[in-house]
Amino acid sequence: MNINAEQPRAQYPTFQLFIDDDWRDAGEGRVFERRNPFDGSVASAFANATADDANTAIRSARVAFDSGIWSKAPARARHDILRCVADLIRTHIEDFATRMVQESGKPVVLARGEVAAAARTFDYYAGLALSDEGAAVSGRVPHAMGLILPEAIGVCAFITPWNFPMLNPVCKIAPALAAGCTVVIKPSHLCPGPVAVLAEILAEAGLPKGVFNLVTSDLERGGIVGQVLAASPLVDKVAFTGSTTTGRAVMRAAAGNNKHVALELGGKSANIVFDDAPFDTAVATAVSAFCFNSGQQCSAGSRLLVQRSIHDRFLEALIEAAGHQTLGNPAGDATTMGPLVNDEQFRRVSSYIDLGDTEGRRVHGGPTGEGFFVAPTIFAGVTNKSRIAREEIFGPVLSVIPFENEAEAIALANDSDYGLAGGVWSHSIDTALRVAREIRTGKMFVNCYNTAGIDDMPHGGVKDSGIGREFGRQGLEEYQSVKTVQIRLDN
Repeated sequence: MNINAEQPRAQYPTFQLFIDDDWRDAGEGRVFERRNPFDGSVASAFANATADDANTAIRSARVAFDSGIWSKAPARARHDILRCVADLIRTHIEDFATRMVQESGKPVVLARGEVAAAARTFDYYAGLALSDEGAAVSGRVPHAMGLILPEAIGVCAFITPWNFPMLNPVCKIAPALAAGCTVVIKPSHLCPGPVAVLAEILAEAGLPKGVFNLVTSDLERGGIVGQVLAASPLVDKVAFTGSTTTGRAVMRAAAGNNKHVALELGGKSANIVFDDAPFDTAVATAVSAFCFNSGQQCSAGSRLLVQRSIHDRFLEALIEAAGHQTLGNPAGDATTMGPLVNDEQFRRVSSYIDLGDTEGRRVHGGPTGEGFFVAPTIFAGVTNKSRIAREEIFGPVLSVIPFENEAEAIALANDSDYGLAGGVWSHSIDTALRVAREIRTGKMFVNCYNTAGIDDMPHGGVKDSGIGREFGRQGLEEYQSVKTVQIRLDN
Protein backbone atom coordinates (compact mmCIF):
# COMPACT_ATOMS: atom_id res chain seq x y z
CA MET A 1 0.00 0.00 0.00
CA ASN A 2 1.20 3.48 -0.80
CA ILE A 3 -0.37 6.34 1.17
CA ASN A 4 -0.62 9.39 -1.07
CA ALA A 5 1.92 11.79 0.44
CA GLU A 6 1.13 14.57 -2.03
CA GLN A 7 -2.30 15.19 -0.50
CA PRO A 8 -1.78 15.02 3.28
CA ARG A 9 -5.13 16.67 3.98
CA ALA A 10 -7.12 14.28 1.82
CA GLN A 11 -7.32 11.73 4.67
CA TYR A 12 -7.81 8.81 2.35
CA PRO A 13 -5.39 6.09 1.20
CA THR A 14 -4.20 5.39 -2.31
CA PHE A 15 -3.60 1.72 -3.01
CA GLN A 16 -1.26 0.42 -5.70
CA LEU A 17 -1.32 -2.90 -7.53
CA PHE A 18 0.33 -5.82 -5.75
CA ILE A 19 2.22 -7.98 -8.23
CA ASP A 20 5.14 -10.36 -7.61
CA ASP A 21 5.40 -9.26 -3.97
CA ASP A 22 5.75 -5.62 -5.02
CA TRP A 23 3.46 -2.60 -4.65
CA ARG A 24 3.51 -0.76 -7.98
CA ASP A 25 1.63 1.82 -10.01
CA ALA A 26 -0.55 0.82 -12.93
CA GLY A 27 1.28 0.66 -16.24
CA GLU A 28 -0.10 4.00 -17.42
CA GLY A 29 0.08 5.60 -13.99
CA ARG A 30 -3.65 6.22 -13.79
CA VAL A 31 -5.76 5.97 -10.63
CA PHE A 32 -9.47 5.99 -9.89
CA GLU A 33 -11.35 7.19 -6.83
CA ARG A 34 -14.02 5.42 -4.85
CA ARG A 35 -16.55 7.70 -3.17
CA ASN A 36 -18.39 7.04 0.06
CA PRO A 37 -22.02 6.25 -0.85
CA PHE A 38 -23.20 7.86 2.39
CA ASP A 39 -21.75 11.36 2.02
CA GLY A 40 -20.01 11.45 -1.36
CA SER A 41 -16.55 12.06 0.06
CA VAL A 42 -13.56 10.30 -1.48
CA ALA A 43 -13.04 7.13 0.51
CA SER A 44 -9.94 5.83 -1.27
CA ALA A 45 -8.07 5.75 -4.54
CA PHE A 46 -6.67 2.81 -6.48
CA ALA A 47 -4.26 2.11 -9.31
CA ASN A 48 -6.23 1.67 -12.54
CA ALA A 49 -4.81 -1.48 -14.10
CA THR A 50 -4.50 -2.14 -17.81
CA ALA A 51 -4.67 -5.42 -19.69
CA ASP A 52 -0.86 -5.47 -19.65
CA ASP A 53 -0.90 -5.19 -15.86
CA ALA A 54 -3.29 -8.12 -15.65
CA ASN A 55 -1.04 -10.22 -17.87
CA THR A 56 1.97 -9.30 -15.73
CA ALA A 57 0.10 -10.46 -12.62
CA ILE A 58 -0.87 -13.72 -14.35
CA ARG A 59 2.72 -14.41 -15.38
CA SER A 60 3.84 -13.78 -11.79
CA ALA A 61 1.32 -16.32 -10.49
CA ARG A 62 2.31 -18.79 -13.23
CA VAL A 63 6.01 -18.60 -12.43
CA ALA A 64 5.33 -18.98 -8.72
CA PHE A 65 3.12 -22.02 -9.25
CA ASP A 66 5.46 -23.76 -11.68
CA SER A 67 8.42 -23.19 -9.35
CA GLY A 68 6.73 -25.29 -6.67
CA ILE A 69 7.55 -22.70 -4.01
CA TRP A 70 3.98 -22.96 -2.75
CA SER A 71 2.36 -25.88 -4.57
CA LYS A 72 5.05 -28.26 -3.26
CA ALA A 73 5.47 -26.61 0.13
CA PRO A 74 4.82 -28.89 3.11
CA ALA A 75 1.25 -28.86 4.31
CA ARG A 76 2.49 -27.67 7.70
CA ALA A 77 4.04 -24.59 6.08
CA ARG A 78 0.79 -23.70 4.33
CA HIS A 79 -1.12 -24.29 7.56
CA ASP A 80 1.16 -22.02 9.57
CA ILE A 81 0.92 -19.11 7.11
CA LEU A 82 -2.87 -19.36 6.78
CA ARG A 83 -3.23 -19.48 10.56
CA CYS A 84 -1.01 -16.41 10.83
CA VAL A 85 -3.21 -14.64 8.27
CA ALA A 86 -6.28 -15.39 10.39
CA ASP A 87 -4.63 -13.90 13.46
CA LEU A 88 -3.50 -10.80 11.59
CA ILE A 89 -7.00 -10.24 10.19
CA ARG A 90 -8.34 -10.17 13.74
CA THR A 91 -5.65 -7.67 14.71
CA HIS A 92 -6.69 -5.39 11.83
CA ILE A 93 -10.46 -5.81 12.08
CA GLU A 94 -11.10 -2.05 12.22
CA ASP A 95 -8.94 -1.40 9.14
CA PHE A 96 -11.03 -3.85 7.12
CA ALA A 97 -14.30 -2.60 8.58
CA THR A 98 -13.43 1.02 7.81
CA ARG A 99 -12.78 0.22 4.17
CA MET A 100 -16.14 -1.55 3.88
CA VAL A 101 -18.06 1.21 5.63
CA GLN A 102 -16.48 3.99 3.59
CA GLU A 103 -16.39 2.28 0.20
CA SER A 104 -19.60 0.20 0.15
CA GLY A 105 -21.85 1.76 2.81
CA LYS A 106 -22.03 -1.48 4.80
CA PRO A 107 -23.05 -0.86 8.43
CA VAL A 108 -20.02 -1.16 10.67
CA VAL A 109 -21.55 -3.89 12.83
CA LEU A 110 -22.09 -6.04 9.74
CA ALA A 111 -18.61 -5.18 8.48
CA ARG A 112 -16.97 -6.35 11.70
CA GLY A 113 -18.96 -9.56 11.54
CA GLU A 114 -17.82 -10.15 7.97
CA VAL A 115 -14.17 -9.65 8.94
CA ALA A 116 -14.54 -12.11 11.82
CA ALA A 117 -16.07 -14.65 9.44
CA ALA A 118 -13.16 -14.17 7.04
CA ALA A 119 -10.69 -14.90 9.83
CA ARG A 120 -12.58 -18.06 10.74
CA THR A 121 -12.50 -19.10 7.09
CA PHE A 122 -8.70 -18.86 7.03
CA ASP A 123 -8.60 -20.88 10.26
CA TYR A 124 -10.81 -23.54 8.71
CA TYR A 125 -8.75 -23.94 5.55
CA ALA A 126 -5.52 -23.89 7.53
CA GLY A 127 -6.86 -26.97 9.27
CA LEU A 128 -7.86 -28.59 5.98
CA ALA A 129 -4.36 -27.99 4.61
CA LEU A 130 -3.14 -30.40 7.30
CA SER A 131 -5.98 -32.91 7.13
CA ASP A 132 -6.24 -33.16 3.34
CA GLU A 133 -5.39 -36.71 2.27
CA GLY A 134 -5.66 -38.87 -0.80
CA ALA A 135 -6.69 -42.52 -0.82
CA ALA A 136 -5.30 -45.95 -1.60
CA VAL A 137 -7.06 -48.74 -3.46
CA SER A 138 -5.42 -51.88 -2.13
CA GLY A 139 -7.88 -54.77 -2.27
CA ARG A 140 -9.27 -54.87 -5.80
CA VAL A 141 -6.70 -57.36 -7.14
CA PRO A 142 -3.80 -59.13 -5.39
CA HIS A 143 -1.09 -57.95 -7.77
CA ALA A 144 -1.70 -54.18 -7.83
CA MET A 145 -2.67 -51.17 -5.81
CA GLY A 146 -3.78 -47.68 -6.72
CA LEU A 147 -3.30 -44.18 -5.38
CA ILE A 148 -5.79 -41.31 -5.62
CA LEU A 149 -3.86 -38.06 -5.25
CA PRO A 150 -5.41 -34.59 -4.90
CA GLU A 151 -3.20 -31.89 -6.45
CA ALA A 152 -3.37 -28.11 -6.66
CA ILE A 153 -5.26 -27.10 -9.78
CA GLY A 154 -2.80 -24.32 -10.68
CA VAL A 155 -3.13 -20.58 -11.27
CA CYS A 156 -6.52 -19.22 -10.15
CA ALA A 157 -8.08 -15.94 -11.28
CA PHE A 158 -10.79 -14.41 -9.09
CA ILE A 159 -13.29 -11.69 -9.99
CA THR A 160 -15.17 -10.68 -6.87
CA PRO A 161 -18.11 -8.38 -5.96
CA TRP A 162 -18.65 -5.38 -3.72
CA ASN A 163 -21.49 -6.57 -1.52
CA PHE A 164 -19.34 -8.90 0.61
CA PRO A 165 -15.96 -7.42 -0.27
CA MET A 166 -14.01 -9.29 2.39
CA LEU A 167 -15.68 -12.66 2.86
CA ASN A 168 -16.36 -13.36 -0.82
CA PRO A 169 -12.70 -12.98 -1.85
CA VAL A 170 -11.55 -14.92 1.22
CA CYS A 171 -13.82 -17.90 0.53
CA LYS A 172 -11.90 -18.25 -2.75
CA ILE A 173 -8.40 -17.20 -1.65
CA ALA A 174 -8.19 -19.33 1.52
CA PRO A 175 -9.04 -22.73 -0.05
CA ALA A 176 -6.95 -21.96 -3.13
CA LEU A 177 -3.92 -21.23 -0.96
CA ALA A 178 -4.62 -24.24 1.25
CA ALA A 179 -4.59 -26.45 -1.85
CA GLY A 180 -1.28 -24.96 -3.05
CA CYS A 181 -2.61 -22.76 -5.86
CA THR A 182 -1.44 -19.28 -6.79
CA VAL A 183 -3.84 -16.36 -7.16
CA VAL A 184 -4.62 -13.27 -9.22
CA ILE A 185 -7.64 -11.31 -8.01
CA LYS A 186 -9.59 -8.36 -9.35
CA PRO A 187 -12.06 -7.09 -6.75
CA SER A 188 -14.99 -4.88 -7.69
CA HIS A 189 -14.11 -1.23 -8.33
CA LEU A 190 -16.86 -0.30 -5.87
CA CYS A 191 -15.04 -1.75 -2.84
CA PRO A 192 -11.49 -2.99 -3.52
CA GLY A 193 -10.03 -1.72 -0.25
CA PRO A 194 -10.47 -4.84 1.89
CA VAL A 195 -8.55 -7.00 -0.60
CA ALA A 196 -5.76 -4.40 -0.74
CA VAL A 197 -5.45 -4.53 3.05
CA LEU A 198 -5.50 -8.33 2.84
CA ALA A 199 -2.60 -8.23 0.36
CA GLU A 200 -0.49 -6.47 2.99
CA ILE A 201 -1.41 -9.08 5.57
CA LEU A 202 -0.62 -12.02 3.27
CA ALA A 203 2.81 -10.55 2.62
CA GLU A 204 3.37 -9.93 6.34
CA ALA A 205 2.40 -13.54 7.10
CA GLY A 206 5.18 -14.78 4.82
CA LEU A 207 3.37 -15.87 1.68
CA PRO A 208 6.07 -16.45 -0.96
CA LYS A 209 6.70 -14.08 -3.85
CA GLY A 210 4.18 -14.26 -6.68
CA VAL A 211 1.68 -16.52 -4.90
CA PHE A 212 -0.84 -13.70 -4.44
CA ASN A 213 -1.37 -10.86 -6.92
CA LEU A 214 -3.87 -8.00 -6.88
CA VAL A 215 -5.06 -5.86 -9.79
CA THR A 216 -7.66 -3.11 -9.45
CA SER A 217 -9.47 -1.21 -12.17
CA ASP A 218 -12.41 1.14 -12.62
CA LEU A 219 -15.71 0.30 -14.31
CA GLU A 220 -14.43 1.12 -17.80
CA ARG A 221 -11.29 -0.99 -17.56
CA GLY A 222 -12.72 -3.62 -15.26
CA GLY A 223 -14.44 -5.52 -18.05
CA ILE A 224 -11.24 -5.61 -20.07
CA VAL A 225 -9.13 -6.80 -17.15
CA GLY A 226 -11.75 -9.38 -16.21
CA GLN A 227 -11.79 -10.75 -19.76
CA VAL A 228 -7.98 -11.04 -19.69
CA LEU A 229 -8.15 -13.05 -16.47
CA ALA A 230 -10.92 -15.32 -17.75
CA ALA A 231 -9.38 -15.92 -21.18
CA SER A 232 -5.69 -16.30 -20.36
CA PRO A 233 -4.23 -19.70 -21.29
CA LEU A 234 -1.89 -19.33 -18.29
CA VAL A 235 -4.85 -19.46 -15.89
CA ASP A 236 -6.11 -22.90 -14.85
CA LYS A 237 -9.29 -21.81 -13.08
CA VAL A 238 -11.45 -18.72 -12.96
CA ALA A 239 -13.99 -18.08 -10.19
CA PHE A 240 -16.51 -15.28 -10.49
CA THR A 241 -19.23 -13.91 -8.23
CA GLY A 242 -21.72 -11.43 -9.67
CA SER A 243 -24.61 -11.13 -12.07
CA THR A 244 -25.79 -14.02 -14.22
CA THR A 245 -25.25 -11.99 -17.39
CA THR A 246 -21.60 -11.27 -16.56
CA GLY A 247 -21.12 -14.85 -15.41
CA ARG A 248 -22.08 -16.09 -18.85
CA ALA A 249 -19.52 -13.71 -20.39
CA VAL A 250 -16.83 -15.08 -18.05
CA MET A 251 -17.71 -18.64 -19.05
CA ARG A 252 -17.52 -17.80 -22.75
CA ALA A 253 -14.12 -16.20 -22.29
CA ALA A 254 -12.87 -19.17 -20.27
CA ALA A 255 -13.98 -21.68 -22.91
CA GLY A 256 -11.00 -20.84 -25.12
CA ASN A 257 -8.74 -23.22 -23.21
CA ASN A 258 -11.36 -25.22 -21.28
CA LYS A 259 -10.18 -23.99 -17.90
CA HIS A 260 -12.11 -24.83 -14.77
CA VAL A 261 -14.90 -22.35 -14.03
CA ALA A 262 -16.90 -21.60 -10.88
CA LEU A 263 -19.76 -19.11 -10.93
CA GLU A 264 -21.76 -17.82 -7.96
CA LEU A 265 -24.51 -15.77 -9.56
CA GLY A 266 -27.92 -14.29 -8.88
CA GLY A 267 -30.89 -15.47 -6.88
CA LYS A 268 -34.59 -14.97 -6.26
CA SER A 269 -34.98 -17.17 -3.23
CA ALA A 270 -38.28 -18.27 -1.74
CA ASN A 271 -38.82 -18.08 2.02
CA ILE A 272 -41.82 -20.32 2.77
CA VAL A 273 -43.94 -19.87 5.90
CA PHE A 274 -46.54 -22.49 6.84
CA ASP A 275 -49.41 -21.78 9.21
CA ASP A 276 -47.76 -23.81 11.99
CA ALA A 277 -44.53 -21.81 11.84
CA PRO A 278 -43.00 -20.18 14.94
CA PHE A 279 -44.83 -16.95 14.09
CA ASP A 280 -42.83 -14.18 15.78
CA THR A 281 -39.43 -15.61 14.86
CA ALA A 282 -40.55 -16.17 11.28
CA VAL A 283 -41.69 -12.54 11.01
CA ALA A 284 -38.46 -11.09 12.39
CA THR A 285 -36.30 -13.35 10.26
CA ALA A 286 -38.31 -12.67 7.11
CA VAL A 287 -37.39 -8.99 7.51
CA SER A 288 -33.68 -9.66 7.96
CA ALA A 289 -33.80 -12.15 5.06
CA PHE A 290 -34.57 -9.39 2.58
CA CYS A 291 -33.06 -6.38 4.41
CA PHE A 292 -29.65 -7.74 5.44
CA ASN A 293 -26.92 -5.66 3.78
CA SER A 294 -29.70 -3.39 2.47
CA GLY A 295 -30.97 -6.28 0.37
CA GLN A 296 -27.71 -6.39 -1.58
CA GLN A 297 -27.13 -10.13 -1.29
CA CYS A 298 -27.65 -12.83 -3.88
CA SER A 299 -29.25 -15.25 -1.43
CA ALA A 300 -31.79 -12.73 -0.07
CA GLY A 301 -35.21 -14.15 0.78
CA SER A 302 -36.87 -11.75 -1.67
CA ARG A 303 -39.94 -13.93 -2.32
CA LEU A 304 -41.99 -14.56 0.81
CA LEU A 305 -44.51 -17.37 0.36
CA VAL A 306 -47.07 -17.35 3.19
CA GLN A 307 -49.84 -19.91 3.71
CA ARG A 308 -53.12 -18.19 2.97
CA SER A 309 -54.68 -19.00 6.35
CA ILE A 310 -52.16 -16.71 8.12
CA HIS A 311 -51.30 -14.40 5.22
CA ASP A 312 -53.07 -11.23 6.37
CA ARG A 313 -51.95 -11.52 9.98
CA PHE A 314 -48.38 -12.28 8.94
CA LEU A 315 -48.32 -9.35 6.51
CA GLU A 316 -49.49 -6.95 9.21
CA ALA A 317 -46.78 -8.15 11.61
CA LEU A 318 -44.20 -8.00 8.84
CA ILE A 319 -44.94 -4.35 8.11
CA GLU A 320 -44.56 -3.46 11.77
CA ALA A 321 -41.26 -5.36 12.07
CA ALA A 322 -39.84 -3.77 8.91
CA GLY A 323 -40.44 -0.36 10.46
CA HIS A 324 -37.92 -1.16 13.20
CA GLN A 325 -34.96 -1.19 10.80
CA THR A 326 -32.58 1.69 11.46
CA LEU A 327 -31.36 3.52 8.36
CA GLY A 328 -28.46 5.90 8.81
CA ASN A 329 -24.74 6.55 8.80
CA PRO A 330 -23.11 3.15 8.26
CA ALA A 331 -20.33 4.15 10.66
CA GLY A 332 -22.86 4.16 13.54
CA ASP A 333 -23.23 1.07 15.69
CA ALA A 334 -27.04 1.43 15.78
CA THR A 335 -27.44 1.41 12.00
CA THR A 336 -28.89 -1.78 10.53
CA MET A 337 -29.25 -0.55 6.92
CA GLY A 338 -26.85 1.72 5.10
CA PRO A 339 -27.27 3.35 1.70
CA LEU A 340 -27.22 1.39 -1.52
CA VAL A 341 -23.75 1.19 -3.00
CA ASN A 342 -24.04 3.90 -5.66
CA ASP A 343 -26.39 5.96 -7.80
CA GLU A 344 -26.67 3.28 -10.47
CA GLN A 345 -27.85 0.69 -7.95
CA PHE A 346 -30.22 3.20 -6.35
CA ARG A 347 -31.80 4.00 -9.72
CA ARG A 348 -32.11 0.30 -10.56
CA VAL A 349 -33.86 -0.53 -7.29
CA SER A 350 -36.08 2.56 -7.56
CA SER A 351 -37.17 1.56 -11.06
CA TYR A 352 -38.21 -1.87 -9.80
CA ILE A 353 -40.21 -0.24 -7.01
CA ASP A 354 -41.99 1.90 -9.62
CA LEU A 355 -42.68 -1.28 -11.59
CA GLY A 356 -43.97 -2.97 -8.45
CA ASP A 357 -46.52 -0.22 -8.01
CA THR A 358 -48.08 -1.40 -11.29
CA GLU A 359 -47.81 -5.12 -10.50
CA GLY A 360 -48.92 -5.23 -6.88
CA ARG A 361 -49.77 -3.17 -3.84
CA ARG A 362 -46.93 -1.44 -1.99
CA VAL A 363 -47.69 -1.69 1.71
CA HIS A 364 -44.44 -0.37 3.11
CA GLY A 365 -41.27 1.48 2.24
CA GLY A 366 -39.56 2.87 -0.83
CA PRO A 367 -36.82 5.45 -1.46
CA THR A 368 -36.51 7.77 1.52
CA GLY A 369 -35.70 10.88 -0.49
CA GLU A 370 -32.30 11.14 1.18
CA GLY A 371 -29.21 10.01 -0.71
CA PHE A 372 -29.12 6.38 -1.80
CA PHE A 373 -31.32 5.13 1.04
CA VAL A 374 -34.23 2.77 0.40
CA ALA A 375 -36.42 1.73 3.32
CA PRO A 376 -37.61 -1.90 3.52
CA THR A 377 -40.13 -2.13 0.68
CA ILE A 378 -42.92 -4.70 0.80
CA PHE A 379 -45.36 -5.57 -1.98
CA ALA A 380 -48.54 -7.58 -1.47
CA GLY A 381 -50.97 -8.67 -4.15
CA VAL A 382 -48.08 -9.98 -6.24
CA THR A 383 -48.18 -13.14 -8.35
CA ASN A 384 -45.21 -15.36 -9.06
CA LYS A 385 -45.37 -14.20 -12.69
CA SER A 386 -44.73 -10.56 -11.77
CA ARG A 387 -41.33 -9.21 -12.80
CA ILE A 388 -40.61 -8.06 -9.26
CA ALA A 389 -41.14 -11.68 -8.17
CA ARG A 390 -38.94 -13.16 -10.93
CA GLU A 391 -36.04 -10.76 -11.49
CA GLU A 392 -33.22 -10.11 -9.06
CA ILE A 393 -33.56 -6.55 -7.75
CA PHE A 394 -30.58 -6.53 -5.35
CA GLY A 395 -32.19 -4.14 -2.93
CA PRO A 396 -34.53 -4.32 0.10
CA VAL A 397 -37.65 -5.19 -1.90
CA LEU A 398 -39.93 -8.08 -0.94
CA SER A 399 -42.76 -9.78 -2.84
CA VAL A 400 -45.32 -11.48 -0.58
CA ILE A 401 -47.22 -14.31 -2.30
CA PRO A 402 -49.93 -16.50 -0.71
CA PHE A 403 -50.19 -20.27 -1.17
CA GLU A 404 -52.81 -22.85 -0.21
CA ASN A 405 -50.88 -26.03 0.55
CA GLU A 406 -47.51 -27.74 0.48
CA ALA A 407 -47.70 -28.77 -3.16
CA GLU A 408 -48.43 -25.22 -4.30
CA ALA A 409 -45.63 -23.81 -2.14
CA ILE A 410 -43.12 -26.19 -3.73
CA ALA A 411 -44.37 -25.39 -7.22
CA LEU A 412 -44.15 -21.64 -6.64
CA ALA A 413 -40.67 -21.87 -5.12
CA ASN A 414 -39.37 -23.94 -8.03
CA ASP A 415 -40.98 -21.69 -10.65
CA SER A 416 -37.86 -19.55 -10.96
CA ASP A 417 -34.85 -19.27 -13.23
CA TYR A 418 -32.70 -19.18 -10.11
CA GLY A 419 -31.84 -21.71 -7.42
CA LEU A 420 -29.45 -20.33 -4.82
CA ALA A 421 -31.16 -20.40 -1.42
CA GLY A 422 -34.50 -20.81 0.29
CA GLY A 423 -36.19 -21.17 3.65
CA VAL A 424 -39.05 -23.14 5.13
CA TRP A 425 -40.84 -22.46 8.42
CA SER A 426 -42.90 -25.13 10.17
CA HIS A 427 -43.08 -26.87 13.53
CA SER A 428 -43.46 -30.12 11.59
CA ILE A 429 -40.02 -31.53 10.82
CA ASP A 430 -41.65 -33.85 8.28
CA THR A 431 -43.10 -30.90 6.37
CA ALA A 432 -39.88 -28.94 6.61
CA LEU A 433 -37.68 -31.76 5.34
CA ARG A 434 -40.06 -32.74 2.56
CA VAL A 435 -40.10 -29.17 1.29
CA ALA A 436 -36.35 -28.70 1.75
CA ARG A 437 -35.67 -31.78 -0.35
CA GLU A 438 -38.10 -30.81 -3.11
CA ILE A 439 -36.87 -27.25 -3.71
CA ARG A 440 -34.29 -27.03 -6.51
CA THR A 441 -31.71 -24.83 -4.85
CA GLY A 442 -28.17 -24.94 -3.53
CA LYS A 443 -29.07 -24.45 0.12
CA MET A 444 -32.13 -24.40 2.33
CA PHE A 445 -32.78 -23.10 5.84
CA VAL A 446 -35.30 -24.62 8.24
CA ASN A 447 -36.80 -22.25 10.83
CA CYS A 448 -33.99 -19.76 10.16
CA TYR A 449 -32.53 -17.88 7.22
CA ASN A 450 -28.97 -17.13 6.05
CA THR A 451 -27.54 -19.17 8.92
CA ALA A 452 -28.40 -21.37 11.87
CA GLY A 453 -24.97 -20.60 13.30
CA ILE A 454 -23.04 -23.32 11.48
CA ASP A 455 -19.89 -22.04 9.76
CA ASP A 456 -18.29 -23.53 6.65
CA MET A 457 -21.34 -25.10 5.03
CA PRO A 458 -20.94 -25.31 1.23
CA HIS A 459 -22.52 -22.43 -0.68
CA GLY A 460 -23.56 -22.30 -4.32
CA GLY A 461 -26.51 -22.66 -6.63
CA VAL A 462 -28.21 -24.45 -9.50
CA LYS A 463 -29.86 -23.20 -12.68
CA ASP A 464 -29.02 -19.53 -13.33
CA SER A 465 -27.54 -19.21 -9.85
CA GLY A 466 -24.28 -20.75 -11.01
CA ILE A 467 -21.99 -23.75 -10.78
CA GLY A 468 -19.48 -24.87 -8.16
CA ARG A 469 -19.37 -24.57 -4.38
CA GLU A 470 -17.61 -22.31 -1.91
CA PHE A 471 -16.86 -22.92 1.78
CA GLY A 472 -16.57 -26.30 3.44
CA ARG A 473 -14.47 -29.23 2.25
CA GLN A 474 -16.17 -28.92 -1.12
CA GLY A 475 -14.66 -25.44 -1.34
CA LEU A 476 -11.17 -26.94 -1.08
CA GLU A 477 -11.95 -29.60 -3.68
CA GLU A 478 -12.82 -26.83 -6.15
CA TYR A 479 -9.09 -25.99 -6.23
CA GLN A 480 -7.82 -29.51 -6.66
CA SER A 481 -7.52 -31.94 -9.54
CA VAL A 482 -7.31 -35.67 -8.96
CA LYS A 483 -4.47 -37.82 -10.26
CA THR A 484 -4.64 -41.60 -10.09
CA VAL A 485 -1.60 -43.90 -10.01
CA GLN A 486 -1.78 -47.67 -10.59
CA ILE A 487 1.14 -49.77 -9.32
CA ARG A 488 1.74 -53.36 -10.42
CA LEU A 489 3.35 -55.38 -7.63
CA ASP A 490 4.39 -58.66 -9.22
CA ASN A 491 7.22 -57.47 -11.50
